[in-house]
Amino acid sequence: MKKRFIVAAVCTAIILAGCAGRENGSDKDGQETAALDFNDIVQEDIADEGHSGNDTTDGITDNDSNIESPQNAETSQMPSQESDGSAQNSETAQDLYAGFIKNEVPVIIGEDYPQLDYKEFNLEPGKSYTFSELGAFVNATHFNSEYSEKTSYDYAQYTYLDCPDSDAGNLLVKFSGLEIYSLNDDSYAVYVITEKEGQLYLTDSYECWVRSDTRACKNGLLTLFGSGGAGDHYEGISAVLTDGKIAEIYGEEILTGQWAGYVGNDAMYNEVFADNMDIIFAVMIYTIGDKRLYTYDLSECTDDQISICETYINRCRDEVGIEWVTEDTVQEAVRERCSLLGVSYDALSQQEEAEWTEINRVTG
Repeated sequence: MKKRFIVAAVCTAIILAGCAGRENGSDKDGQETAALDFNDIVQEDIADEGHSGNDTTDGITDNDSNIESPQNAETSQMPSQESDGSAQNSETAQDLYAGFIKNEVPVIIGEDYPQLDYKEFNLEPGKSYTFSELGAFVNATHFNSEYSEKTSYDYAQYTYLDCPDSDAGNLLVKFSGLEIYSLNDDSYAVYVITEKEGQLYLTDSYECWVRSDTRACKNGLLTLFGSGGAGDHYEGISAVLTDGKIAEIYGEEILTGQWAGYVGNDAMYNEVFADNMDIIFAVMIYTIGDKRLYTYDLSECTDDQISICETYINRCRDEVGIEWVTEDTVQEAVRERCSLLGVSYDALSQQEEAEWTEINRVTG
């Protein structure tokens, strides 16, 4: 049996989206761009000379000190708020977010920002970074002269997401062209920035490559897709909460064909399907909070094949202890998870993709 792995763990750790068997969905040529709106807050154009912090960050050369924000942002009024206080807080947050994009306002790395053992360098909690310094960090940690002549990401973008658990919002900044999976791919890293008491904090992040994709939705949800092989796929939904942390609502690993042997064991699978390895049926493993739920789908099986599949399903229950559940049970668990996180269950079906706006570098 081929070696398989559960991508749900990877996605939970850094929200990599599993590993999708599709190309990365953020191709620059086809990428929609939008005017800097930030909920229609007035944003002033940045001067051509750019604004940067220190030239170096712990030995990391700053190659992005000149940054130009999107030009000709339209002026409009702030939407009405329930109180003057909430309106003022929203305006302050938006101004700070815009200041970071303009390279004028730094972010502080959150004290609980994930520190990943497999990375040689991590963003240091408590340390501050301007936009250009963050870009320099991305370059220094993703490009190695031993393997590539490339020294810098291709382009950076931002988007602004509502919080699904409050009326606040978070800023996401994406750096694309990082060669995480292979040379000259369009893999990317996304950093979550949130405002608290007049200060910006970098609170979470995720990365995606050719075998994965994470799509940011305007309502603060992230839809995840991934692939660990021809018969091992992953989907899920996470939420970027008010505190800037990414919380998984649910993850679903979909195993088909021989990969379905993962829920039992190889010997059992080979015994049941010895002369019927071409049978395609699916086993779904859901991770919902601390729950792990198992369902199956026989819709692609013929009548003759169903009896063989049911033999395997029953043996998984009787010999391995797998408790198969219905789709209703899964959805009830998802509802409970949403309630715990303060996210509307109905919001899961509202997945309007966010528009990413490119952050232009000044040249010449």
